[in-house]
Amino acid sequence: MDIENSKISESLGLTSQQFGILLGIYKLESEGKTASPREINKEYSRTHGKGIQRSNFFSQMKVLQDRGLIKRGRRASYTVEFENIRNILSGKRENLQRELEEFDKISARTEEYFRKIAFESTRPVVHYMEHDELYRRIVKALKGCERVYASIDFPTIAYTYALADGINRKSYLEMIWDRCFKKERLEVNYLTPLDIDLPFNHAFRVYGDPKMAYKECSIVIEQLENQVDSHDKLDVRYLKKPHGMDVLIPEDKEPLEFFLFTRDEHKDIVGGIHMRSPETALSAKNSFMRDFEYAEQVKGEKGKAIIKNLRKE
Repeated sequence: MDIENSKISESLGLTSQQFGILLGIYKLESEGKTASPREINKEYSRTHGKGIQRSNFFSQMKVLQDRGLIKRGRRASYTVEFENIRNILSGKRENLQRELEEFDKISARTEEYFRKIAFESTRPVVHYMEHDELYRRIVKALKGCERVYASIDFPTIAYTYALADGINRKSYLEMIWDRCFKKERLEVNYLTPLDIDLPFNHAFRVYGDPKMAYKECSIVIEQLENQVDSHDKLDVRYLKKPHGMDVLIPEDKEPLEFFLFTRDEHKDIVGGIHMRSPETALSAKNSFMRDFEYAEQVKGEKGKAIIKNLRKE
């Protein structure tokens, strides 16, 4: 597949095989031929040198049909739905525009953090840590604080022990469950877009089976709903597009330190920066609270609606 075709298929969220089927249907249509499953697979074979196994072929056709990219007509003939394709690409463009706007906001706040660091009276102590060291330091911070504020794609507090253990965060989960749920001495505040892709990717990495990953996500969602309903010390707020950076801020009487997470191309945390700086930690908390105060609380009727939508994803 050439670069241009690759970009189009990527924008539509299609595999190279699905895109090849789509092109085959279009070619048959253009030549005035009937785009039946048999002819589509034959066209794919002519283009790629090999046809698609029958069961797999119909699975891919169903994906294209469910996505609204093709339509089944009379005599089992298929057509390409260009209007839906244009709508999908237009939606991608709008999403990219919003992401660019968010990136500008993040960049502006990053400069603010650096400016405060450079000129604050107490020199900050900054360390970069890999994933495991970072979470060991977070666990240590959680032992003695009264509150924690975290901006994250999905709350790890809702993970199962098996899933947390599989991604090397079991100690973090045990600490936060113990102090927030059992001893009720830690107030946990999450700001999150509830991106279910994150726990799904984690579960798929741990179990290697999409069905098991899907089942694990169902458990995680149910667990999150039960936790917010049962524990007053847990406050989860939903915001579709949180501003700023992913942070975790432990606080006793006042914030003295905070953590900035770094991610890979799959949005997974691979490490982060631990910064001990009272002034910058307070600035990070204030930035967090600006979004937190107007975000939707995942509790009550609104919370049930948010969870219901999450189950549909």
